[in-house]
Parts: sequence; C-alpha cells; structure tokens
Amino acid sequence: MFSIKFSFLLISANVIITFGEPPKQFFRPDYEKYMPETDSFYKIYTQHKTFDDAKETCELDGAELFYPEDEDEAKAVISYWQETQRFHWIIIGVHAPFAPDVFVTIHGDSINTVYKKWGQGEPNSFQVLKKCVILRHILSISDAVCNHLYPFICKKRASTIRWNSLCDLPNRSYKYVEQLGRCYKFHTNPKNWTEAFRACNAEQGYLAIIDSQAEADHLVNITRMANKEDVEGSYLRGAIHLGFVKKNSVWRSIMGRPLKALGYNMWGTNQPDGGDRENCGSMFFNGKLNDIGCNQQCFFICEREIPLLENSINLRFGDYGVVQ
Repeated sequence: MFSIKFSFLLISANVIITFGEPPKQFFRPDYEKYMPETDSFYKIYTQHKTFDDAKETCELDGAELFYPEDEDEAKAVISYWQETQRFHWIIIGVHAPFAPDVFVTIHGDSINTVYKKWGQGEPNSFQVLKKCVILRHILSISDAVCNHLYPFICKKRASTIRWNSLCDLPNRSYKYVEQLGRCYKFHTNPKNWTEAFRACNAEQGYLAIIDSQAEADHLVNITRMANKEDVEGSYLRGAIHLGFVKKNSVWRSIMGRPLKALGYNMWGTNQPDGGDRENCGSMFFNGKLNDIGCNQQCFFICEREIPLLENSINLRFGDYGVVQ
C-alpha cells in the first residue's frame, strides 16, 4: 500500500520519465518464478481457497489457475512448490462442471489433451460433489470436492502478456490521465467494498481516492462513459465504491489521511447519513461523496500511481537523494 499520493512525472531539470516494455522474463513482482521451458510465470498461494475462489484470485491477477499441460511441467511445478512449501497437493484448473465424469480444463479442453496421470482408483467422481481435481506431490491427480480449501498456483503465459507502457503494468484496461499523472480503471462487475479493495490490490492499484476537483471531474466522466447500462444483477445503481472508510468516527482514505486533509471533501446532500450502518466510502455518479454499507454491491474505480523507477533515475541522471 502506498503511504501518500504522488502527482508528478517530472524530476530535476524538467526531464520526463517514461516507461517502455519490461524485460521478457517479467510479468509482475509477485510472480517470481519464470520457467523458460514453459515460457510462463508462476505464483504460489499458500492461503487455502475453494476452486472458484482460487480461479477468481488468479483471474484478478491477470493470470489463470494452473494445471499441468504435460509431465515435464507437472514435475517442474511440483519441484518449485517443494522448494519452499510442503504441500501434499494443490487444486488445479481442471473440473467437471456439467457431468461428474467429464473433466475439462478451465479453458474447456478435455483433460485427455493435457496431463492426466490419475492415481490408483481415480477418479471416483461418482460422488456428485467431487467435481474438481488436485495434483499430488507424487505426480498423480485425484478428483476432489470443489468447496474444500486447498493451496493453489497461478500461471501467466508470457505469450499472453500485453504491456501497458504508460501505466507500467500488464493490464491495458488502465488508462493514463496526463492531467492527473495517474491511471484509472472503471469496473463494471459489481462487488462489495472489501471485494473491490481486493480486486484493485490484485491489479497493483488501489480503490480510487479523490484529492482534487479535477480528479472528481475525471471520475465523473469515466463513470458517464462506462458501458454499465446493461449490467444485470442485484447491486446499487448510482454509486461507485471509492477508497475511504470510517475508522473511530473519522472518515479517512485507505492511505490513512482524514478526508478533511485531502483536497476534496464534497459530500452529497445530507451525507453521510448511515451512522454505524454505513462505514465504507463511495461517490454518487455526480462525484459527490456518499457513505455506504460495506456489504453493498456496486461498481468501483481502481487507481494506480506511475511508479518512479529508482534504478532508471540513477542510470539516467545519477543518484539523486531527493526527487525535485
């Protein structure tokens, strides 16, 4: 989490820092394992989750729930997790969503096209709940109950990376705003406040914080332009989750600063009005702030700073102790 918000891209003698394509063997900092033999990046998640939650977690990262395509990849990934973890198994991206004995990958391909070394007596998926698959450290796979909790691994194929140079991340949905020096993404998949906070963090951003009228105007504009009219489901129309909450009766940004200390503190008419029932922050479509129940589903906006790469600064301009 960032401690303060930066609004500049200029350093020293009005020199503009720009970002190009990343090195080939880079996806994002937390995907530390690159395997040249698969041309893919991997990340171990030690927090156990159900199949659906593991799949969603990987998707939020811009990756996919791992499954081995062949024995070589199975061996390599097992070796990777055994280096630091002592899991006996992980949940993988194979399941039987439509018939208990027809297993397919998360891409819809038959398991017969990928690694399928079933353990002895497996699968015994005639139990209706056992529609998912685990990979054991002994190289075999078994069917498993989808709603049980398992560790898992996310995978990103290097060939699918599309770099966003202006926002310096592998996600082209973020749009750089020169006037504000930041990047933004409007999410049209409604979530509650905590889920929205988690989604922004997974994308290497954070729930948007308004600190100027110019920023408020921009968020109003991207809200107006978002393709949201046909979104179905049960959610609150007219409000957008933002990055502020009420702590000890004081409204603060997720960076910890009181809203009154920011450059924008424009509440809607008679807001806040929810008392202890509404402790999370949002804005109306017109940009005015609104308190909201933290479990309320609605749209949200993520924001991302443009990171100043210290090594690049040192390389180009010398070791400046302070950015001007």
